[in-house]
Amino acid sequence: MKIDWRTRPKKTGKRWICPLLIFVLAFGLILTIPSLSGEAKAIDLGKGCSLTVAPVDPNNKKLAADLEKADVVIDLYKVARAVPLSGESDRYTYEFEPDYKEMFKDFDILSQSLDNAGWQEMAQRAAGRALDGGTMVRSDVPANSSMDGLECGLYLLIARGRGISDYRTTVRQEGGGEKIATIADSGEYTYTFLPELISLPSKVIQNEDGSTINTMDGGNWQYSMSVYLKPSQTPRQGAIEIIKTLESYETSKPATFVFQVEATLNGESVRSTTVSLTFTEAGSKSVTVDQIPIGAVVTVTEVYTGASYRLVSPGSQTVTIEAAGIIPVEFVNEYDETDKGGGAVTNHFHYDEEAGEWQWSQIRDSAGGE
Repeated sequence: MKIDWRTRPKKTGKRWICPLLIFVLAFGLILTIPSLSGEAKAIDLGKGCSLTVAPVDPNNKKLAADLEKADVVIDLYKVARAVPLSGESDRYTYEFEPDYKEMFKDFDILSQSLDNAGWQEMAQRAAGRALDGGTMVRSDVPANSSMDGLECGLYLLIARGRGISDYRTTVRQEGGGEKIATIADSGEYTYTFLPELISLPSKVIQNEDGSTINTMDGGNWQYSMSVYLKPSQTPRQGAIEIIKTLESYETSKPATFVFQVEATLNGESVRSTTVSLTFTEAGSKSVTVDQIPIGAVVTVTEVYTGASYRLVSPGSQTVTIEAAGIIPVEFVNEYDETDKGGGAVTNHFHYDEEAGEWQWSQIRDSAGGE
């Protein structure tokens, strides 16, 4: 999942910001900024914080509208509590919770060397522990709802679709590595979220023109934060199962049946293939065609019925992929009591660009008919 830090939301009722941006702006974070002068107030680690999480930048209206259908909820895990530094009025550090203390012993979070990649690695480690039975401080919180009464500290955000039991997944990154992620499904798309860390309170502030003040520039502590995530979006897919029933069999040679599958979405072809089923006795067999986008209209045509057999069901059927499941499409054939030698053959299929259709040729064995 790529995050474009150049994009800033326009002025709205809330000041939204990406969680990791808090860390990206100054690698020293809010932990190491110098004491402030003027009207800036010293940090109050006994003060309660609040957090609102949007599943995507609210200014991306199209994506935000589709994500409403995904019923995204937030699980919040406390990774560390904020503790003051001795003799400092405007600095704090972390004291990690028992579940996370050992895994972060090699992270020097007060150094200037912990960069964006370092914080992402911390989020991955924390997510591995949290999703394997970690204790939540908030669960099933609807996206865009305020989580109030939070103690100052470092938190892990996990966004997921409500009602999805197996929401944990992995995503492959550039370079071949894999990262823990979670998913939510809308009608046509799957959204993938990487776990995020956020520190409360923070000093990331937005100016009236939408620009962001670096935490090193000072400002008052922000105990109420509104953040948005940056999920990746991929089309959801379904499948069809072509079920062929051969009611009677001519008992001499294998019978092969060929099906052409054409799927279109919004008038464009999204899947085109041929599949076949071969019988050596009466009965039923099936073959699955997957990787068909949700919403696609799929037409399945039995383009070759096998010599000596005839269709007793419609030869072409159309279905719509309405959910990420498998839709059955059934065809029935019977022996037509002729002997055309339609037995063991090798079928070769190719698409004729000039004719605009699938064609096939047959190579019969030595016992085959004409």
